Amino acid sequence: MRIIILLSIVALSACTSKAQEAEANYLMVANETADVGMYRYRALCPHSKAVAAAYIEEKNAEKYREWKYKSDIECERASDPLAT
Repeated sequence: MRIIILLSIVALSACTSKAQEAEANYLMVANETADVGMYRYRALCPHSKAVAAAYIEEKNAEKYREWKYKSDIECERASDPLAT
């Protein structure tokens, strides 16, 4: 667990853009989250939205669409008690 946190800190410090930082933050939360189902999606939803927003600010339409789609799915599953 400490190795993951250490790698995440290194990854955050090596980021060159806001989008890369948001994506590294998302990955850190994804690696730390032991929850399953809708609780995992509840933890990931705001972070995937932040990544999508960062990519739209950078005018990277392809990455924005990718993360927007991902955030839509995660946020939808966050309210579904049957989500796996």
